[in-house]
Formats: sequence, C-alpha cells, structure tokens
Amino acid sequence: MENFDSATVALFSGMDAPLTYKIPPCLFGKVQKGSMVRVPLRNRLSEGVVTELLNSENAGFKLKDIQGLVQPQRVLTPDLIKLAEWMKSYYCASMQSVLESMIPAVVRSGKNPMLAKEVSIKKILDNTELEKLSKRAPAQAKLYEILLENKAPMLRAAILKMAHSSDSAIQSLISKGIFSEAEKTMERAAYLDDISDAERVPSTPHKLNEEQSAALNDIVSKIESKKFAAHLLYGVTGSGKTEVYMQAMQKVLEKGGSCIFLVPEISLTPQTVGRLRSRLGGLGTELVVWHSGLSDGQRLDAWRALAEGRARVVVGARSCVFAPIENPDLIIVDEEHDGAYKQDKNPRYNGRDAAVMRAHLSNSVCVLGSATPSLETLYNVRQKKYSQSKIMSRIDGAQMPKIKIVDMKYEKPNTLLSNMLINKLYERFENGEQSMLFLNRRGYSKVYECPDCGHVEECPHCSISMTWHRSENIVKCHMCGYQKPAPVSCSQCGSKNAKWHSFGTQKIEETLKAIIPQARIGRMDADTMRKKDDYRRVLADFRRGNMDILIGTQMIAKGLDFPRVTLVGVVNADISLHIPDFRASEHTYQLIVQVAGRAGRGNARGEVIIQTRTPEAPPIQYAKTSDMESFLEEELSARIEYHYPPATKLIRHIFKSRSLQKLEYYTEQWAQAAEREIGEICQIRGPVPAPIEKVEDFYRWQIWYFCSSITAVSKRLNALRKNFKFDEEIQELLDIDPYDLS
Repeated sequence: MENFDSATVALFSGMDAPLTYKIPPCLFGKVQKGSMVRVPLRNRLSEGVVTELLNSENAGFKLKDIQGLVQPQRVLTPDLIKLAEWMKSYYCASMQSVLESMIPAVVRSGKNPMLAKEVSIKKILDNTELEKLSKRAPAQAKLYEILLENKAPMLRAAILKMAHSSDSAIQSLISKGIFSEAEKTMERAAYLDDISDAERVPSTPHKLNEEQSAALNDIVSKIESKKFAAHLLYGVTGSGKTEVYMQAMQKVLEKGGSCIFLVPEISLTPQTVGRLRSRLGGLGTELVVWHSGLSDGQRLDAWRALAEGRARVVVGARSCVFAPIENPDLIIVDEEHDGAYKQDKNPRYNGRDAAVMRAHLSNSVCVLGSATPSLETLYNVRQKKYSQSKIMSRIDGAQMPKIKIVDMKYEKPNTLLSNMLINKLYERFENGEQSMLFLNRRGYSKVYECPDCGHVEECPHCSISMTWHRSENIVKCHMCGYQKPAPVSCSQCGSKNAKWHSFGTQKIEETLKAIIPQARIGRMDADTMRKKDDYRRVLADFRRGNMDILIGTQMIAKGLDFPRVTLVGVVNADISLHIPDFRASEHTYQLIVQVAGRAGRGNARGEVIIQTRTPEAPPIQYAKTSDMESFLEEELSARIEYHYPPATKLIRHIFKSRSLQKLEYYTEQWAQAAEREIGEICQIRGPVPAPIEKVEDFYRWQIWYFCSSITAVSKRLNALRKNFKFDEEIQELLDIDPYDLS
C-alpha cells in the first residue's frame, strides 16, 4: 500500500482551484480522500475537502501542513467527489457552492450539538450554609434546592428553565465549588422522533400482480448485474409502485447493500418513512430521514449513522442524494417529474439528474418512478438511454376515478365552486367520506384592480400583483415577502370602486365553511405549513378521519395515499396553463393527473371534478381520458418541432441590476460577445426582460442558449464570463436545464 504524504484540498474560501498541503506524521493514515481538514491559508485557517492523495517528492517547493481533521469520518465518498466535479462542470458552479450543498453546515462546522452541559452537586450545604446563601443569593439557593431535590445531575439548560434563573447564578455556584459541570453526549433520533401518525404497512410483502412482478424482476436483474442502469417505473396512480420499491430495497438490504430514497416534498416524508420502517425495520439497519425540517443535532446524527455504516437506508428530499453512503446499490427517485427536485440557488442542480449521475459513477441502479413521467425522462427512454417498466392498472382491481369537466363559463359570474362540485361535496360529507380540493394558489384574492383608472396593486419591489390575506387583512408579495395593510381605496386615483379579483386557498376555505358549516375543513399551503411538524400533524388528522375536506396547493397533489378520499376537486385547472413557459401544458397535465390520483384508492371508486374555462385544452382533455401516451406524443412532437427541451438542451442566463439603463446596455454587449464566441454551436435568443421583470428592487433580463451539448457551450461561456468586464452593479447567473422560467 502506497504511503501518501500530501493532499490536494478543495477550499471553502472562494478559491476555485485546489491547493496542495503536506500531511504531518501525526495524521498519516487518518487523512483520506474525502476527509474534511483545516489548513493554513494566508494568515488564517480555512476548511476544505481532500480530493486527492499525493506524494510530495516532486513538489519543487515547501508545502504547508494540514492542521487537523474537522470530522473523524471522511465527509465525501469517492463517488461523491466525482459527482462534485461533474456538478461543478455541468452546472457552471463553484466548487465551494457544490461542496456546501453536499456537506451539511453542522458537519462543516465541526461543532457537536450532541454535547450538552450537565451540572451536579459537588458540595452538600448544611442548614446554616443554605440559610446564608438564601439571604445573599436567593437565585443560587433556588438552583441548589432544585438540584438537591432531583437527586441526580441535570442539564444546565433544564435547571435554569425550572428556576427561571440566569446563567450567571449557576456559574457562581460552580466557581464557589458547590456545583460541578461536565459535558454529556445527548442521544437523538436520526429520523423523525414520532412516526405513530405515519402510515404503517404489513411487515410481510404484498403479493404482486403480473405487472408489478415484471417490474420488480427488471429492477432486481439490473441490480444484480452490478452495472449502471437508469430505469423508469411508469405506473398509474394507485398502481403499487411503492410496493415494488420496497421489495427491491428489501432484496438489496438482505444482501448487505444500501439504498437512497428521494421524495420531492417534505410532506411526503412521514408517510414514506412509516411505510419503509414497517417493512425494512427488521433487516439489521437503521433508516434515517434527511430533509430541511431536522434540527442540527438530528442532522448530525443522521449524517454520522450513514457515514459510519450503521444506517444503510436514507429517505428524504433533494439533498438526500448526497448521503455519505459509499456506492449505494439502489437509488429511487419517486415522483421524478416534480419540479421540487430542481434547486433554485447555486448550484442550480436537479436532484433527479444528480441521482442518475451518482448511480452512473457508482455502477448502481437508479429507478425513476412516476405516474406522469417528465418529457426529459421519456425522451431518454425513447433514445434507449433508460429502460422502462409499466404498471397500467391499479392494485387489487381498484378502478381509476371517474373524471368530469365543468365549464365555468356557464356558471354564474365570480363563482368559486360549481353547483356540481358543491353537491358532490355535500354527498361525500353526508356519507362520511372525505374530499380534497386542489387550487394552486394560496391566499384569499390575487388582484386588487380599479375599474375607474385600471390600476392594479403591485409590489413596490417586484413586478407582480399583491395577494390579499383576509384573516390578517394584509397584502403580501409572494415573490419577496413584502407586506402592508390591505388598501381600502385605489392608491392611484383614490376610487372606492376598486375590487379584489381571482382567489386563493384561503378564500376557498372561507367559502366552504359558509356552505357546509358543520364540515371539518383543513388547509395546506405555504401560509399554514410554517412549523416543521405542521405537515405531519395535518396529514395525520386527515388520515384519522378528523377532517372531512382538505384544501391545498401542490403539496397535496402527489404521492399521498388516503383510502377514505372518494372525491377530488380541481378548482381552477387553468392557472398553470396560461403562464409563459414551454412546459405549461406538461405541468398542467401532470398536476391534474396527480391530484386526481388521490381519489378512489380504497374500496369505493373515486370521482374527480375539474373546473376550467378552457375545457378544450389538450392537457385537460387528455387528463380526462387518462390518455398519457397520446398527450406525451403530441407534446413531444411540438417540442421537437420548436426546438425546445428535451430534444434540445437549454441554458438560461439571467442578469440583474437596480439600474435598468445599465442592465439594457450590458446585456446587449454580452449578447454580441456571446454571438461571436459561441454563435456557431448554439442558437442565442435575447436579451429580453424576464417574465417577472423586477424582484426585490432588481430588474431582471435574460438570454437563452439552445444547444445540442451543455458541456461544450457552458465551458466557453464560463471562459467568456471570466474575461468580460461587467459593471459592478450587474449580477449574472447561469441556470442549466432551467425549470422555473419566471
């Protein structure tokens, strides 16, 4: 075995090129590829990740020593180091931003939130001493009496809370020798502490039907080949894709392997965890959860359980793909079409695509599951880059829901809920069944418009209209968060005739409470789901039958399984259809099919009511007949004809400035330079204002690059960016494979 005495280190210091450092003898054998270390940089210490081990014989100059390890375990596995290098290149990102996405902040800090201060009594006071202490320092005496009564050491924070005392009082007792203090390691669950509300499934596998068995055999054979494969599991809603996932995972774990399971939303995590732990809990491994709702202590516990090999299953949202599992055998991306997998800040990676690349780098299998696969994934199937299994019938002979379309043009003006939908809601309520209403817009009303002067109340910092939140009587910008008291007259002309138009989930909730006052109604949107346990609490209440109707935005549209739900209403199916986005039809179809799939998953057949003003639109018609094949063929043909993804690769270049004049000038200059540099290998469109031109007082313009190869274009774009002289007021960023085009 070769002895290495130096290492290249990628630094968290804004430097994109790695530096080489000497490994001191005291760290021989401890510094590994993927270790996080502290190194001297100029006049300070910086953290970084070891990307390569070397011998310094031919360095030609003296190397500075690595000062120490931040974590005893390596923070990145070899396949994650390769993935980081790919992400840096493909997404035009800095190595620092990539590493910060991969390694949790609590791990990078080297701090240990698992350690807590514990105090105990060092000296027993007699009655006289205690009386003197009570007179001189009553707060200290109270602390002493609490600890004495407890008859055991207590956490410093706990005793201070009980005594309503200050930290200085306890410090005085320590300095007097009355109290002693020591550090205690706190044990925390590396997953959700309480999953009693989550769905549990039988510990023995269900018997698979013919289509499920064929899909499982396809996946298992690919896992056993020990070669990379990306496999689409295309199954209609309620077809039992999760059962196929679990049985594939069980086979991996029985052979000592490991699995990563990605879900798009935190709201899906408790249900998925409950299912997986019920099934896989007896296979000699922990199952950990990974999402933004974890505390630092829980996150560190989860990370260590994975890094040390105690846990071989991790389930969570987008960043779960970076779990420190060496060469995972199986990576599952559930609801692979979902836009939540795309990160909206640097590095702007797609978790689905990163999962496929990680599987490629570790010679493992990535299963992409969906009832409404993305056109990108289907195009890769067509190009024979991915394989595919189909499950086109629901389990246990359950029927697909009946879908009815209501043309809202024939309802009364300003009607929120059609007569048909109201009658169906009444019917379900009287029968003791549950209903779900989907509207992809939160708040009460969207637009405050004056009929006299035509003024629309907009955010002063962003070029979008304000949303009225009636319960607080405020108007809020859902782009930047700016809010103010709701206006009582037009701010332009003072007219009292200005009115609110359109509506959101809050208004639907209020309307329903007036129509069916005895019904128990819940609401799930970004305004109500503010605490980390809100998702679990609301979904658990709905599952237990403590709610009759659940209203929500996209977070109720996917992956959830409630057998008592027999009615789903799509309140305004047109919202996502008329936005300036080439994916508008695809997104509309996916949302309708996904939310419709929540109905009829139990014994009774479900029903879906779609309210729309454009019933003739292809996504709505195809969703009604559940004809995904025809819709996708038509949509894909249109994309190919107009040279949009997935047939063509797309890069979005966004420029921002507070000065519109400077923004126009510099984006035009850049477009000319880009045309000279890369015009022969891509089509350049723009510059033009972004659909939402102003956000948080910054004007935004954009340029599009349509190309056949991201790597070829991005490499030359990056070189041009380094040499182009932008004004200091201009900010710019590249979004590779953009998803949100606003």
